[in-house]
Amino acid sequence: MITTKTVLINNTEYELSAVNNLTRVEINNRLHYLGDQILKLRMQQDELIKMRDELDTQPIDLFHAMFETT
Repeated sequence: MITTKTVLINNTEYELSAVNNLTRVEINNRLHYLGDQILKLRMQQDELIKMRDELDTQPIDLFHAMFETT
């Protein structure tokens, strides 16, 4: 629901349109922050995938290592 919100800019009060009490600038700031967080998560995900892929190249037969009866 669109409402108005009073904001102080350079010591002057302005009435701005807002949705859920967020102005366009506040919404854009949150979107920017979320975009940064998503990028960081994707970078962490890429690193973990590389680590997992590195492990996958090792020819370890875990089943035989666990149940070997020699």
